[in-house]
Amino acid sequence: NMINNIAMAGKSQLNLFGTQILNFFNNVFQVSRLMLSPAIAIKQLTSIPTFALEPEVGPANWIKYAFKNKTQQLQVYKEVINNSVYLKDRADKSIMKSIETYSPERYSNFVPKSSQNAAIDILMGLIKVADRSAILMGGLPNYSFYKAKFQKENPNATEQQAIDYAIRKFEKDVKSTQQSYDLQDRDVFQNRNPFTRSLNMFLTTPKQYLRREITGWRQMTRAAKRFAKGGKNKNAPNVVQAFSQFAF
Repeated sequence: NMINNIAMAGKSQLNLFGTQILNFFNNVFQVSRLMLSPAIAIKQLTSIPTFALEPEVGPANWIKYAFKNKTQQLQVYKEVINNSVYLKDRADKSIMKSIETYSPERYSNFVPKSSQNAAIDILMGLIKVADRSAILMGGLPNYSFYKAKFQKENPNATEQQAIDYAIRKFEKDVKSTQQSYDLQDRDVFQNRNPFTRSLNMFLTTPKQYLRREITGWRQMTRAAKRFAKGGKNKNAPNVVQAFSQFAF
């Protein structure tokens, strides 16, 4: 199903009149609900602490590197911005692509084509700023942690190798904590027909948190198995970190 969906670029194979009408109302409702909404922008910032719940990082390391980064904030910021293709792609594309019901033809009919991207992005400027702020404020400590860990474990590695490793881990954390427009990051219901998508409207974040809870539970199970075997499996997660991800 996912292979077919990616091959179709997320577009419905149905082009019925009723489908187009439902898509139209879905988009009108979404844009009117999201644009110029400071409340939603503030809520987006509440995702900042979720980066600390990544099992490999943990709250203690997140706080440590959050304070440590303050002395070199601009350097770390530029390093991530210049090396993260995912962040560049996320910033350059229209905010509509971050909405799970997106498809190019779904909003082109009620906003003039020549100005649709600029107009919608301006009206949703608060959301775009909050999205970028949450990612950088929450994710930069993770990036610094991954980079420092890689350099400690690989003393002969180059600076760029450490950056590339940390960027990959950082982008993975961003996808697990923030809304993602990538087709492979949405579930099957978010990519179905317009009626199904309308029932999933604004549920991207709750679904992501549910997946994080499931991941935390799975990690706790693995930690319990490691404990039962006498702690011999070094690759198994730490039970405290796994529980914190599940609980928070």
